[in-house]
Amino acid sequence: MNTCMAITCETCEQDIDCRIGYSNRRIQPLAFSCPHCESQLGITLDASHPPQSDFDFDGCRPSETQPSGPFAGHNPFLDLHLDFPVRAGKYHIGRTPYLMAMGDLQDAADGDGEKAQAMMQFHNLHLNALNDMSEQAGDIKRLINLYHGNNKQLFQKRAAVFLERPEEKSLLHQDVNATLYCVIAKAFFPFTIFEHSQEISKEMPYLMQSIDSAKFGEFLDDLTKSGFLVDLQRDCLKIYPSIFDAELPIRPALFLDLTGNTKAAKAATRVSTQDFSGLKDLYKDVIEILSRQLVLVAGFNNLIHRGDSNCFKAIDGGTLSDLRRYSGKPLSDKFKYLDDCWFKVDSDAYNLGLRNAIAHNNVHYDGVAQVVTFTPGGGRLEQASSETMSFLEFMRLLLSAFREMHSLHHVIKSFFYYKYLIHDKASGIEA
Repeated sequence: MNTCMAITCETCEQDIDCRIGYSNRRIQPLAFSCPHCESQLGITLDASHPPQSDFDFDGCRPSETQPSGPFAGHNPFLDLHLDFPVRAGKYHIGRTPYLMAMGDLQDAADGDGEKAQAMMQFHNLHLNALNDMSEQAGDIKRLINLYHGNNKQLFQKRAAVFLERPEEKSLLHQDVNATLYCVIAKAFFPFTIFEHSQEISKEMPYLMQSIDSAKFGEFLDDLTKSGFLVDLQRDCLKIYPSIFDAELPIRPALFLDLTGNTKAAKAATRVSTQDFSGLKDLYKDVIEILSRQLVLVAGFNNLIHRGDSNCFKAIDGGTLSDLRRYSGKPLSDKFKYLDDCWFKVDSDAYNLGLRNAIAHNNVHYDGVAQVVTFTPGGGRLEQASSETMSFLEFMRLLLSAFREMHSLHHVIKSFFYYKYLIHDKASGIEA
């Protein structure tokens, strides 16, 4: 279903033609920049009581002089839809975001209509789960915060309600930990790729059994005594609720899972809800956590290949003396020490130039064109070169980075399981 309407920007009093495609989300906030004056405008569709739909306007109002569509083409035209990337361009009757998305799926399926329909059903499955979880975002945040509190019984009780299962009475570390990851698996299923997490969870026990248990125990003791492992888990858990703040602009980025993550596709499409200024720091924070998670990857890689978490392969005639020196390396240098690595790093998750530009405030966002311009080497007296990406490309980057963090969080989970179930028992440490 679609609604066509002309609206008037209350800042410049100019008209804009809009075609609004309906999502299956109950409340559908659509944000965009006025093509005339770049003011931020908003239209919120309330679809709580179908077939009736209610609209609220922010910074704009329904036009008093322009009729509803079909439009004559005198005004700038915008397609708006939460679930799919939308094309920028002229108004075409019937060329709705949904039909354009189905066309993209047909192309991705090589013309196989049944396969394209199955792909759309897969996308809708994730969107329906996302609708459900986004309405529980506040409860999920409070539940995750309970995990690090002292009242583990309350955490188990509230988790049982969320998971819709009988309450786990055990307060042993391993059982509380298991509950936590069940919560994360359910709450963030719409954002993640299940096969990636499953692969790591299945592979880690075999890898841990293949290395020297004493050396692995020393590695775990170092991570525990320094507080590194607990602090890293805590910081990962802080990121998860923040992903719900990015839920709306992530929705069309999820669609690219089906059509392919090509630059051409990103450049041709836009997002109907955007707030780059509120999301750029989230990307920076996720990258900072990934940099620390690579310390676990590197130490484990050293154990696999050289039997010692502190033993690195010599690079360019030299080598690192220990893992602490590795942890202090810039992220750009850390990758080269992961020789023949057991964990496949996703290069699509890392844009270090953008990360540096955000950290030094050398980034600009054009809301009308939806283009991010960043200067990785900015801040110096001499002029530095800039790079650009579309907002949809940025959202895809943020999604990839979150998925990488989530995958490596399964490594943290595996380390804790080994510590509680094997290492601590062997060391005579009570749960």
